[in-house]
Amino acid sequence: MIWLIAFALGWTLAIVLVARGGAAGFVGLLVVTVLSAARIGTLIEEHRHLRAEAIAVAGIMEGVGPAGTVREAIQTACRELLTLLDARAILLIAHDRVGGRIHSWQARTDMPAARYTELPASDETTYLFPAPTESWYAVGRANAGANRLQIRGLQRDEVRARHVAFDVPEKFLAAHAFQSVLAVSASFGGQWQDRLFVFDAKAGSRSLRLLRAVATRTGPAIHTLDLLGQLGSRVGAAARARVARELHDGVIQSLIGLEMEVEVWRRTAAAGDPSAGERLAHIQQVLRSEILDLRDLMQQLKPPSIDSAQILEYLADLVGRFQQQTGIVAHFVSEIDELSLSPRVCGELARIVQEALVNVRKHSGARTVLVRVSAPKGYWKFEIDDDGHGFGFAGRHSQADLEIGRKGPVVIKERVRSIGGTLAVESAPGQGARVEIWLPRESHG
Repeated sequence: MIWLIAFALGWTLAIVLVARGGAAGFVGLLVVTVLSAARIGTLIEEHRHLRAEAIAVAGIMEGVGPAGTVREAIQTACRELLTLLDARAILLIAHDRVGGRIHSWQARTDMPAARYTELPASDETTYLFPAPTESWYAVGRANAGANRLQIRGLQRDEVRARHVAFDVPEKFLAAHAFQSVLAVSASFGGQWQDRLFVFDAKAGSRSLRLLRAVATRTGPAIHTLDLLGQLGSRVGAAARARVARELHDGVIQSLIGLEMEVEVWRRTAAAGDPSAGERLAHIQQVLRSEILDLRDLMQQLKPPSIDSAQILEYLADLVGRFQQQTGIVAHFVSEIDELSLSPRVCGELARIVQEALVNVRKHSGARTVLVRVSAPKGYWKFEIDDDGHGFGFAGRHSQADLEIGRKGPVVIKERVRSIGGTLAVESAPGQGARVEIWLPRESHG
């Protein structure tokens, strides 16, 4: 607007001077014409870049829109951004303030897909440090220290980045080597605080504006997918809990009552007809097995809600109930008093141990089982060791071996992979098996 006023005044003054016949008027007219042409060229160039930004954002949204899950949406957005900005790597940090969890997705040009990690709470200051603007970029050698970085930022309505002064944390610089980094911050619904980092793209106002536009459009879409997923999970959890209650109060109680009646019939029949007693004993065994299967199903339908302060006690109770219900001698041993894991990982570990115990009961023929928790250097380790039949192979197999040979417990493999752990299985046919879950402490608090 100011430029238009100056333009109008300049032309008016030049025309007046020319009308009076002065050479100065001609020169003034020429100067105004040149400046006007330059400004018009600048406006055309800016319009071209804004149009290119809009097309680029629309292209990314076309990929994100049909995504059915948050994971798919983030994979698509990261892949498109790497290409669009000609960047080396992308890091998305999403802090769930309500749940107290910090999620991280990292994508690189040399990786086939973005990698998810849950970060410990201590990393909040490493990535979500205060910055004077929502959007900024830094140029320089990261390993030379924060004072060597040239940092420019964009306020919400600005087009050109300007110099800003603030210190990028040394922990961030130590964790990520770069020549340039673009960063955009956003928050959604008071629950989520996000920051998107793009490493070694062409740094400048245009790249930063493009990144800001992408984050502004894709962020709400991705968080909407997350809300829909949470809603579905809550509805599913409520339905599973209802089914579990109905199983416990209805079917299981009826089966227990029927098993008790069969026991009475078996004792009565054994005196007069031994074969009838054998048949009833078989029926009783089948009923007992079905009751245990239903109890296992009921446990699976009720997702455990536990954290690191409860996980050891929960596992001890789980092992105790297993012995009581199956008659298999079961022990729980923990070599540590506490451990640091997120609630999600604790829940998955409880499911993994539960699944392993179900496998022991159903398939191993074991007389004893031991569940052990320990902390070898750099890891949390969970073991389930039994003296049963073992698996259909001998020796120790890593997770890679199990995947290649398509061996080992399928459900446990999937769950261990989902929490960023590694699985190892040692089997001695006829002597027993040991299932080991290893979690790197660096990635899990």
